[in-house]
Amino acid sequence: MVLGALALGAVAAASPAGRVAAADEPAQNVASDSYYRLDPSSGTLTVRVEATIQNATGKDLASVYLWAMPGAKDLQVTRGGASMEARSSVVQESFGGIMVVTVALPRPMKPGAQFDFVMTYEMPALKNEIMRMEPGSIEIPFLGQGEGSFVWVDVPKSAENYFDPGCLLASNQPGEVSGSGYERWICGEATIIALSADNPTVLKRCANADNSCRQRFNVSPYSAFVQSISDPSMRGSKEAEVDLAGTTVKLTLRYFRRDEKWAEEQFSTARAALPLLRDLFGFGYRKDAILMRQSHHIDMVGAAGVAFPSEGEVLLATGTGFDREVTVHELAHQWAGDNLDAKWLWEGLAEYATRAVASQLGIAPIDRGWQSLGYKDPLATWYRGSNVYDPMYWYGKAGAFWFAYEAAIGGREGMKTVLARMDDDPARIPLDARWFMDAGEYASGSNLDELFLTWVFNADTAQATVAERRKAHNLVSTLAAREAQYGLKGFPKDLQANLDAWTFGSVPDQVADVNSLLDAFDRVRALAREAGLNDSIAVAGAWQGNTIASLRSMIENQRQAVAAISGTAKELSAEPAGSPSLQRLEEARQAYEAGDFTETKRLASLAITTLTDKGTAEQLIALAKEKQAAFKGGGLSRIGMLFEDPDGDLARAEAAYAAGDPATALKLSRAAYDSWNEAGARGLKRLAIFFGLMGALCVGVYYLLAHMDRGQSRGKVRSGASEGHHLSEGGPGRWRDWENMP
Repeated sequence: MVLGALALGAVAAASPAGRVAAADEPAQNVASDSYYRLDPSSGTLTVRVEATIQNATGKDLASVYLWAMPGAKDLQVTRGGASMEARSSVVQESFGGIMVVTVALPRPMKPGAQFDFVMTYEMPALKNEIMRMEPGSIEIPFLGQGEGSFVWVDVPKSAENYFDPGCLLASNQPGEVSGSGYERWICGEATIIALSADNPTVLKRCANADNSCRQRFNVSPYSAFVQSISDPSMRGSKEAEVDLAGTTVKLTLRYFRRDEKWAEEQFSTARAALPLLRDLFGFGYRKDAILMRQSHHIDMVGAAGVAFPSEGEVLLATGTGFDREVTVHELAHQWAGDNLDAKWLWEGLAEYATRAVASQLGIAPIDRGWQSLGYKDPLATWYRGSNVYDPMYWYGKAGAFWFAYEAAIGGREGMKTVLARMDDDPARIPLDARWFMDAGEYASGSNLDELFLTWVFNADTAQATVAERRKAHNLVSTLAAREAQYGLKGFPKDLQANLDAWTFGSVPDQVADVNSLLDAFDRVRALAREAGLNDSIAVAGAWQGNTIASLRSMIENQRQAVAAISGTAKELSAEPAGSPSLQRLEEARQAYEAGDFTETKRLASLAITTLTDKGTAEQLIALAKEKQAAFKGGGLSRIGMLFEDPDGDLARAEAAYAAGDPATALKLSRAAYDSWNEAGARGLKRLAIFFGLMGALCVGVYYLLAHMDRGQSRGKVRSGASEGHHLSEGGPGRWRDWENMP
């Protein structure tokens, strides 16, 4: 995001094309590509312009015109490879001596016709008020041909190159460019490209030379600016580590050594200002470095400084008359920049911050005299409907508003409280006027209706909305007073969302819901106090992060937990201290204090279960002992007691009971009792199973032997049918005779 700051005034000069048209020169449409090749080692460059010109009049044209840079030498114009008669003259001294090149046509151009032209020339080293070309360094803006232009710039890779925002490294790097140690940049509509620094889709399209990125506006005859330095001795650089509330930020200033005094003053100002700005805004700088660059170009478009908060960069003009103030203002944009949604907000807060710390830096800010200009336009209409374009009015009024705001919310400490909240909720960014109105009232309790209607909003259209807001905020103010009795701050999530969005229709019903919620909480608190429990545990720390419905569920869950503890305590009133049931009840209380109401209810229920288990276990152990004493093992009982250990189970049950584990005692004593009580039946069952298995075994053996007999019969052979051992026909052939076989 680009933030122009401390404007010097709009550029009054029209474009070269506008000047010519006003002089009744030929009217034409142009689409062009201008190619610049820089040689910073010699301080010179060459230019090639490829232009398509269309006759935009209703009559024949005898000549067309092109634009050339100041000091152009060896200028030639061709069409289809043939040289054209061209004469040049200086037409705009105020822009360094821009030249118009008039091209005579051998035959007139018919209306609507279009011709292609190529113009080439060289620029030797020169110095004037807007460009400086000398051996070792080129610092120069570039001239296109007006609307429909692209400017292409080839710079040596070995040089230190810096383009003002609005130019991009071209996606296409021709072999003759990269092969000679150069790289190509493309500059179209610089304003659109610079404002799209955080939009990769636009940047990619423009780097690919999409026609939508060609120059559209003629605010200035120049469309781009570059510094290309091949001699390092001409470039100055200052660096320092600056501590910002425990975070170290690297501060760098790049400048021309000839401006050493200026650089020293700006750098020392920046080092001193950064900690003061961090303290004023109350939240950290988002990056780990800040780069400041000296620019001899931005003042041409009416700015003394330009900030790029998303990049952590700042451009500073030289010789404005208030350079130190500009430096502080641009650094303030690192906190008041793309996190805000309107120009009056980011410029106004940067102005406020600059003036708030100026006395500590020994800076006397300029008097903008905005009140004497006679304008009354509200701040929200800056670039949004106002016909006022005087920067002294807007910057002056925007900065003054924040001092009025500061006074209305209780002074500097109140202001710091609000500013420190700017980064609390990233989802709300970019912040708008409504956010600051709400934040100021929350921080101070002041009514800011009149302040914002007078300074910021268009009162004619905003009056009804502000009145509706006031009605809603009066309701929530009463609610907030009641919440304070419970130690609560803020409002449930869904109510706060409507307040933040300035959608007030459902606020009265939501306020009523919250009051009923607090009524229910009162009842739960009374029950909790009777039970000796913390009475605010349900909503502690959860009030602002939950909806009304979820808070109601939470309070009901607490009520059930309190009831579970109270009921269990009555059931266990006769229990001796330290009993297992009381231990479970204490665990339930601990879970309650931790806010885990579901676990509270489970543990309270377990305490009752433990008490029941204790009585049952005691009775069952006694019965098991009786059964142990009366047990007489007969034959079947002895079989039934195989693999059983009732004596051991009973002993372990008694030990568990003594250790306070009635559930285990109950389980083991039941197992012991069952072992003795069911011994006979278990023995009979085991015998039945045994005899059943034996019967099945006998049947299986019978069928196996019968199968073997049938197999032997099938295997008979006649005597002499084969050699080897065999059973002769009619001889021994049954299984009982096998052992007598030869």
